[in-house]
Amino acid sequence: MKEWADFIKSIIRPFIIVWGFLVYGICVITGVEIPQLLAGLITAVIIEYFGERAMKRLKEKP
Repeated sequence: MKEWADFIKSIIRPFIIVWGFLVYGICVITGVEIPQLLAGLITAVIIEYFGERAMKRLKEKP
């Protein structure tokens, strides 16, 4: 079951990151105010990703 969860996360996370930054960039370029939900989503994904990487590295060290 964990393999399925990791598979789904590995498929969805890049889509959210690319879509989020694309919409964020369009908002910045056009001068439109960035929606708080979008900013929160991008922040959450970035924190989750780097937090996961940090935990993985800490577990690998002896």
